[in-house]
Amino acid sequence: MKLTVAKRLAACVSASAVMASLAAPARAQDGENSAGNASAVINKAPDDKEIEAIIVTGSRIRGVAPVGSNVIAIGTDEIAREPVTSTNDLLRRVPQVVSLGANRNGGTAQNGAANATRGAGINLRGISTNATLLLYDGKRFPPQGTQGQYTDPSVLPAIALERVEVVADGASAIYGSDAIAGVVNFIMRKNFDGVEMRGRLGISDSNYDEQQIAGIIGKTWNGGSAMIAAEFTHNSALRGTDLDWYQDDNRYRGGRDLRTTNCDPGTLSLGGNTYAIPEGGLTSANVGTLVPGTSNRCFLNAQDTVIPKQNRYNVVGNISQDLTPDIRLFADGFYSYRDGTIAGVNTINATVPSTNPFFVSPVAGASSVSVAYSLVPSVGPDFNPYHGSSWNLMGGIEARPFGDWRATVYYAHGESEDVADRRLGINSGALAAALADTDPATALNVFGGPNNPATIAAIRDRLFVITGKTRLDVVNAQMDGSLFELPGGAARLAVGAEYRKEYTFTDLEIGSSVAAAHIADGGSRNVKAVFGELFVPIVGAGNAMSGIEQLSLSLAGRYEKYSDFGHTSNPKIGLTYKPVDAVTIRGSYGTSFRAPTFTEVSTVAGGAGLYYDLLPGANGNQRGIGIAGGNPDLKPETATTWSVGGDIAPVRGVRATLTYFHIDYKNQIQALRGTPGLLTNPLYSSFVILNPTAAQVQDLIASGLPINAPIDETNVTFIADGRRQNLGRSVVAGLDFGLYLDWTIGAVEFDASAQGTYFTKYDFQSVPGAALTGVRGTINFPQKFRSQADLGARFGKFSARIVWNHLDGYENTTVTPVQQVSSYDTFDINLGVDVTSTFHVGLDVRNLFDRDPPFVDTQRGYDPQSANPIPRLISMTAGVKF
Repeated sequence: MKLTVAKRLAACVSASAVMASLAAPARAQDGENSAGNASAVINKAPDDKEIEAIIVTGSRIRGVAPVGSNVIAIGTDEIAREPVTSTNDLLRRVPQVVSLGANRNGGTAQNGAANATRGAGINLRGISTNATLLLYDGKRFPPQGTQGQYTDPSVLPAIALERVEVVADGASAIYGSDAIAGVVNFIMRKNFDGVEMRGRLGISDSNYDEQQIAGIIGKTWNGGSAMIAAEFTHNSALRGTDLDWYQDDNRYRGGRDLRTTNCDPGTLSLGGNTYAIPEGGLTSANVGTLVPGTSNRCFLNAQDTVIPKQNRYNVVGNISQDLTPDIRLFADGFYSYRDGTIAGVNTINATVPSTNPFFVSPVAGASSVSVAYSLVPSVGPDFNPYHGSSWNLMGGIEARPFGDWRATVYYAHGESEDVADRRLGINSGALAAALADTDPATALNVFGGPNNPATIAAIRDRLFVITGKTRLDVVNAQMDGSLFELPGGAARLAVGAEYRKEYTFTDLEIGSSVAAAHIADGGSRNVKAVFGELFVPIVGAGNAMSGIEQLSLSLAGRYEKYSDFGHTSNPKIGLTYKPVDAVTIRGSYGTSFRAPTFTEVSTVAGGAGLYYDLLPGANGNQRGIGIAGGNPDLKPETATTWSVGGDIAPVRGVRATLTYFHIDYKNQIQALRGTPGLLTNPLYSSFVILNPTAAQVQDLIASGLPINAPIDETNVTFIADGRRQNLGRSVVAGLDFGLYLDWTIGAVEFDASAQGTYFTKYDFQSVPGAALTGVRGTINFPQKFRSQADLGARFGKFSARIVWNHLDGYENTTVTPVQQVSSYDTFDINLGVDVTSTFHVGLDVRNLFDRDPPFVDTQRGYDPQSANPIPRLISMTAGVKF
């Protein structure tokens, strides 16, 4: 029996009462720094020792913010009040983060179809999750996913975060590969003294709910500190049946009918004609009632898990101890495990020989007929589990060799494993045998009659178990400090070296439970790097003059040598100029790169082979063969990035920022299989053969590539080469803006902000030599404009905030004529009260007005890369500190 919202809210309140009973006097929180949105400035004024210790993302020099680049920071308070259940979701509220690629909604663009375990990466600027480097405390995560194709920051408990810093600017000169669009650094809470617990329970009318409980405990002592935090998160499955807009037949909205003809009863095809099999089944007695040109249509995907059920367990900790005033030992680590279940809807395209005991044909003398059929109405969807784990351990030593110089050496080892444990599907061998069987007791009847359970079980016994494992070893040594004094201040230098060893293994288990086969591949490479960064305060407090309050220059460079791709050198230059104290002008220029991963170059790893795909075509859905896999001829991706911008703070409580960015991204690697628009967008025409000949189909099937799905050779309307390619070039440019206000009226403290990104250009070159084509504001690419605005107020113990999330409309180029998709605006509210000095409760409502995703004329009627399918979600939160 379903709980009403009122009853479920009562459960939330009861949970809050339990948390309240735990409230106790708080202890002082030592060294807890926080940062406001879109600001790299630490709110709390640290002492001189703390300033020396702070490393801001985008620079390796302590106490120096990245010169020429804008830093977006989210602090502890903002993290605590956000109505999200993962670190990843927290970042998706930053306008520079675009939801293309790997996300838990199951998007397909930018290799999102390979996200078999529904993790979620971070995609700055919308050019690829691979082009955004994720760090925690300045260190790399081991790659995740069955192909090692993304990094999911949700392995870290949000309660353990001191702040998150985003530099949406090329940073390969500082951090190496992958930092083309920028870098996101998750900074852990240190010097934490006390205990803190948080709980959240979210509910909706769609039967979807979320629960989370998290805690952190820390202790500081003379010369040392330790912290450990843990988090458990659960969300139920969001099913297609819970969403009235989740449809394939969208004629009522002016769209197409994209329902499948693979139904029960199904659709018979013969001689170019189709015939709808009647209810109750087709036999020789009623074959004369068949009507040519008819077909049965159904929407079996209503049983999809739009958001799969998932449990996530995260633990993170760190420890630090001074051995002497000049030597410190430190270590940290995390472990994360998640599991879930995805419902799959499989279809059957059966070629039924005349020897089948149930064979019926509307044309006399036919040797076979084709039937589009499905087992779902009789046995339900296939529920297949998945799981993923990731961990990392690091230990190091820090010393003060002389002056204000600090030297650090650390070693880190991390591993991840993702498994999509698919043991239910359609076994093509068993299907062919059951169709050819002449025994009516065991043969498969696809004409609408009952079937032997053992026959059905054998057909569904299909292994497609995907396993991906990665390992990452890093040895890093660096030192930084003052070189010499200049009139404007001390010139500072950071130098270092790094050794990385990366290992990737993938395995695809196919066949059946009684006849399994493995397609496996693995490989490793090592990377050696040296780097340096110089900070020069040309004008500072010591020599400021009229019109030049500050003029700072930064020069950085990094050289890396790969065991498999040769070497690369990347510089970066930054300049910050303050004509007056209230105005800052900044600019940066640099080059970046990304080396292909092992699965991207392997022709065997990562689910390589042939698939029987269903894609939207010019006249509705089309069936064809999609080729997946790596490409050993791939070259590293490269980019040239530059930005110029400024900040102004004319009066207290008012600050505005504006940045123009430009990225020229070359040799970009993409996997096209499953991409919407692959059959209709002229950009991809060189990768598609429409209406292939029978000989072309036969040659491909006989090529030796693994066949990963049953293929009906009589119904192949396209062959799409979806293997990874260096797909030419992307030229991306735009404006980031932000306005931040703080003011007080009487006893009420207000704050407001508006921030967003406007793309002035997104030009895409599908293949080298082709013309650059504008794709800004089209499906599978970023929208022209995205923003977030909020207004908050605090009155004594009470607080309130409303947030407006805006996503610009865009063009659906997968249909003719092109569809204009409407803009997407949602509102969130947060109400909170400090019951005591140690206990806080809150009410969050996400998607306050229960806005449905904008209609997109494609399968399921929405774009999972640009809209959140979860209806209005009401959450009760509680937090207590000891």
